[in-house]
Amino acid sequence: MINSKKQESRPRGSVSYPMEYYRINTADPDYDLPYHWHIEFEFIHILKGQYNLFAGSKEYCLKAGDFFLVSSGILHGDSEQFRKGCIYESLVFDPNIMQINNYLTINFLEKLIDGEYYFSIMQENCENDFCRILTELFKTVKTKTIGYEYQTVSLLFQLMGIIDTQNLYKHNEHYMKEGGKLIWLKCVMNLIKQKYSEQITLDEMADSAGFSPKYFCRIFHEVTHYTPMEYLNQYRINRAAEMLFNTDESIEAIAFDCGFNDISYFRKLFKSYKNKTPLKYRSEGQTEKSVDTTKQ
Repeated sequence: MINSKKQESRPRGSVSYPMEYYRINTADPDYDLPYHWHIEFEFIHILKGQYNLFAGSKEYCLKAGDFFLVSSGILHGDSEQFRKGCIYESLVFDPNIMQINNYLTINFLEKLIDGEYYFSIMQENCENDFCRILTELFKTVKTKTIGYEYQTVSLLFQLMGIIDTQNLYKHNEHYMKEGGKLIWLKCVMNLIKQKYSEQITLDEMADSAGFSPKYFCRIFHEVTHYTPMEYLNQYRINRAAEMLFNTDESIEAIAFDCGFNDISYFRKLFKSYKNKTPLKYRSEGQTEKSVDTTKQ
């Protein structure tokens, strides 16, 4: 679920245990992780293969065994260099799960949760206490043995203690106290989410951010490594790919539904992003569906 500020806001776990475990195979035909953010923290563990991830304003190449930490409000998703063929697991949780005896009033945790600080986005594949605790945390959440709720919170506090004492965090240079968490960027992304099938101008995107077009283009590229129009086109192509896989609509109709009035331009752009034509993408998707049905 996406709210009015392009925030992913799906429920995580339960009210008493707001943590959810996911196992992701990027080779799944319907896999797609567009840029998004959420108030929860997310810990990622690469199990197999290689995964190229965009987070904050950088791209990271993660390999089997790596851990990666994403703070509240950090923009992240598949990188421009993303290639399918990775299996990873993820823990997404509300940091208020640590709200015991008012420990969240600790200055460091307050700033981390509010978005003024963020994890020094970490790639760790080693045998130190930090990785040992992360490994135990994933195991605890997956197995859910008796007392796992208490053990989860204990492990989280141990991790936060290491992050705090070893200064494994940075100040968010884009933090805005009156709104925080790149609120302008989330407004732009919500505009794209709601109106990608229509003609969206640069002036319209800049206006939703509250910036002049010139400043908006500069700051948008600084944060995302894309121009506003590049990001809009990538979003449209990803939506078109979903429709090609999940519907029987014609390629022309899908192009129009995703904001493209020129079918030739749509085909050219689709191939540049997906390394195959829309027709080939659909036919390969249908083949994969048939294989999955046979297996069942």
